[in-house]
Amino acid sequence: MTFRGFEGPAGTGKTYRLIEEAGEHLNRHPLGSHQRVLALTFMHGSRKRLDSRFRDTAQLRGRVQCMTIDSFAHSIFQRWRSMASTKQLQAEDFDQTCNACGQLLEQPLIAKWVAQSFPVIVVDEAQELKPERLRILKALTPHVTLFVAADEFQCLDERLDTAPFLEWFRAGNIEELTFVRRTGQRGLLEAGVALRSLQNPAPGTGLRIEYKFKNVMPFAVVASLSRSRGTRALIYAPSGRSWADEIIARAAQGMQSQGYGTIRPLRLVHEDSHREEKAKILEAVEGRELLEHTEFLDLLSSIDEEPCWMTSVISAIRRSAQTQGKSQWTASEATDLIERKAAHHRAYGFSRMNGIPVMSIHQAKNRQFDHVVLLWPPGVSGSDEQKARLLYNGITRAAHSCSVFVRTQPLLSQPPFLFGHAPT
Repeated sequence: MTFRGFEGPAGTGKTYRLIEEAGEHLNRHPLGSHQRVLALTFMHGSRKRLDSRFRDTAQLRGRVQCMTIDSFAHSIFQRWRSMASTKQLQAEDFDQTCNACGQLLEQPLIAKWVAQSFPVIVVDEAQELKPERLRILKALTPHVTLFVAADEFQCLDERLDTAPFLEWFRAGNIEELTFVRRTGQRGLLEAGVALRSLQNPAPGTGLRIEYKFKNVMPFAVVASLSRSRGTRALIYAPSGRSWADEIIARAAQGMQSQGYGTIRPLRLVHEDSHREEKAKILEAVEGRELLEHTEFLDLLSSIDEEPCWMTSVISAIRRSAQTQGKSQWTASEATDLIERKAAHHRAYGFSRMNGIPVMSIHQAKNRQFDHVVLLWPPGVSGSDEQKARLLYNGITRAAHSCSVFVRTQPLLSQPPFLFGHAPT
């Protein structure tokens, strides 16, 4: 049994076609009452967004289970642990777990067991699949109806050899998508085409690529965000987080200059702020070898601006006291509880962000905003092609406008802004 695949540049509707095609298949082959569609992707952020897309599709709402492929592999390994032990399979890290899952699924009994619950599987962002994860799909393909979306140029892991995936993917029934639906801005479209061909991207309608003097740069960046309307994001290239932190601090104060006028305070928030939240809570219990459960609750209650997932920590402490009679927590137990609740919220929680999101290019994958400001610092590592992929993934997050700021002027004369050959 072959699979259905969708391939195309960013913004061509790969995820849309993935969901649409799965829906059409289910019109012809309805699910049983106990069956679900299994939707797999690589990162938890992508999983959340894919889950949201399915929830917005009335036909599929409530009939889809979205997981990361690593979580799926872990669940299969745990369910068939005895057979894994018999085969001496190891699961000490994500790659080992996925490889072991693939080996288990190569047993028709187990693959058919999965197909009984999930006769239809969709996979988004499949270009990120390492051989260990690809093994899972290869094992399932003969037993399920499989839909896969991918764009090899959007793979940002330079260490990953995508040749095995491409060889497998090309053997499927692939629909190539070419029309970019995300934007009609010519500058954004032409820059995307240029970067995919390792050609020089040029400013144009919807796209600015600029250097500003050091004392002017913060005003230019914050003004670009402040004056935009609609959804906005500040995205930074690798090694650019400290620069983004500087912008966050300046924007929070409000700014004024002769050239940019008055810019009111602007709240910019890292999307991975859960790290800071977790660190803040762990700091509160640091140095306490043993905590009475009431003391633990008092410490947590005293924390200012507590994260939304704090309630789950407090509930767990109270529940342990009521159901298990647990009156004391060791430092390691307290730390483990906080770590687990923070990780669970990051993976499965939905919280409304109060401010303009700030994220890395990797975190921005598969996202869309009306307006994007992209920071490109010195020190971005990788080959010329890797830098082109990074810039491409940043620019193509924008639907209406993207302002790219380079921190030093010489960067404009280097890849990915200027390649060593003349543009054609």
